[in-house]
Amino acid sequence: MHIEKVIELIGRSTNSWVRLEEVRKASRGLVLSFGIHKGRRGGRVDAWRITCSEVHEANITALDGGGLALYSSTHPAARECVAPRAEVRWSGTSDEAVLIGTLYKAHTEAVDDWIPFDWYSGIQAISKDKFVCRGPDFLMRAYAKALRSIGKHPQVILRRRKRTTVRPRVLHFGDSYIVANTFVAELQVAKSK
Repeated sequence: MHIEKVIELIGRSTNSWVRLEEVRKASRGLVLSFGIHKGRRGGRVDAWRITCSEVHEANITALDGGGLALYSSTHPAARECVAPRAEVRWSGTSDEAVLIGTLYKAHTEAVDDWIPFDWYSGIQAISKDKFVCRGPDFLMRAYAKALRSIGKHPQVILRRRKRTTVRPRVLHFGDSYIVANTFVAELQVAKSK
């Protein structure tokens, strides 16, 4: 069944609560088993198995999430997986606290907390007063815009990368998420607890 339909079905019940019960590795992906409960403390009323194929990233930190959401390929976590790589270069010294604060603000405006700030904000010196950051093009463009706002003259350099037609999406539950190309859901036999 299409994952969108499953999320819609689960969301119709105003009192449903989603719990991740099992995660298994599968060829080219992961299989997640979710129990759907009657409220946060109620018994299980349904169970779904979601197969995530061609997984780009998995961040599973919470089992008791409450709900499920699916985000499109324009979501920052999905874009990060397929975006061309780029670097932003600039020169000149500046107040390090102002520089980091400016980049942090640009980062959170571009991706909120979906991509940790320290993944791409690592400023490397390439000479005495020349600096570079590397990462996905959309984030490096946001950094360049922020650097311009504090008087820098950044240069964005795109790294050639094979074009891809892959359009991953993000399955979000609690504090956890999976970025994958395909999600397929299957209703399981419900067990009462």
